[in-house]
Formats: sequence, C-alpha cells, structure tokens
Amino acid sequence: MIETKTTAALPASRPKGRRSKDMPDGRQALLIAATEAFANLGFDGADLRSVAAAAGVAPNLVRVHFGNKAALWEACLDRIVTLAVPAMAEVHAIAHDGSRSLDDRLRALIIRVATFYAAHPEVRNFVVRRGAESPERATLVTEKLLRPAYESARELFQAGIDAGIVRSSHPALFFALLNAALNQPPSFPMLLGRIAPEIDAETAWTQLLDTTIATLLHLPPSQADAEPAAGNGRTPQS
Repeated sequence: MIETKTTAALPASRPKGRRSKDMPDGRQALLIAATEAFANLGFDGADLRSVAAAAGVAPNLVRVHFGNKAALWEACLDRIVTLAVPAMAEVHAIAHDGSRSLDDRLRALIIRVATFYAAHPEVRNFVVRRGAESPERATLVTEKLLRPAYESARELFQAGIDAGIVRSSHPALFFALLNAALNQPPSFPMLLGRIAPEIDAETAWTQLLDTTIATLLHLPPSQADAEPAAGNGRTPQS
C-alpha cells in the first residue's frame, strides 16, 4: 500500500543556542518551511517572517541565505528538482529496459511515478498550482522539472501509443493525464471515504494506483488480468 509521507511541522520557536543534531540546518529548515508555505499560500501569500518562524530561525536568515523572496522560491524549486532527479533516472532506465515487455515497463513506470508523489506530496501545490502563477515562474518550473520529467518517459509513452496500449494522440497528453491521476493531496483517502465509505482508507492509495493502471493501459485480456500492484510484490513504499 502506498503511504504518504508528510513533513513534520517544525516548531514556531526554538531554544536559544545551537540547533540539535536531529534538526536540519538553518538553510535547509528554511527551504522545507518555504516549500510548504509557497505550496499552500502561493508566492504572494507566503510571508517570510512566518516562514522563518516555522523553520525555527531568525527572520534575517532568509536574506542571509537567499537574498530575497524570489530567490528563496527558486531555491525551493531546485530542492524539488533534486528530489525528483533520482526518480527521473529510474523512469528513464525503466523506459529503455529492453529485457522487459512494453506493458511491463509501462506498469513499472506508473508505479514509480506513484511512489514519488506518495513520498513528496508538496510537489502538487508547489509545482502544478503555484508554479503557474506568473509566466516567469511557470517557465522555470517547465524547464527545470516538467520538461525533463516528460523527456524521461516520452519514448516509452510513444511506443505505448504505437502499440495501441496507450490511447492518446500525443505522449504529452498521456503524461499530463497520468500525473493528474496520481498526484492527489495527502487527504485523498479521507475525501474518498466521505463519498464512498465502503472503500477502505488503508488501501485507498493502492486502489487508486490499480485503477490508474487499469484505466490508462489498454492491454489484451490475458495481460489486463495480471495481478494488481497491491499483490505483485512491486507495490511502492514511500
């Protein structure tokens, strides 16, 4: 079962003196708190003093480490890109693994994307919603994250289209649909349970993954009936 992992809330204040060994350093703490603030409130709504308080550092450290709000936002984007690079490398490796069948590679890719979103739920609001608030920031999000992520899977998506497994007129449309399907907020199990109480919240993420695979990949009956992600030993863990 996919489990979401949320960043623990950092204290609004901290004792004077050195930061404990289990706490991130001031710069990293600011990046974590700012990513959350930008994701939830947007660029204009995020307040630097509140970000510093959430990070447990002095307000002047924002300017010491980043200079201004725009530079802090871009540093947060770079942090997300750093988190995404290993996943993109794995997606590229899956896409070009000639030892596996096309449908198996497509399944594995979808599972890997689901794993990334489960581990990093902040990506949804920061990138998809807030990243498009201005043309300049939308360009940075596209060039630093979205385009590289798309290119890591584009050839496999096109192969799926050519084989009739993926029913789309363009791999970019399938890329957008796949990410929209899997990139759900952490509250997804609770929200789903409100409209369908019979769905177990403990298995909601896995059922979403299985439904995404079954819906987006049009496989022959013998392959479509393959064991779902929940029971094939490849269920992603955050």
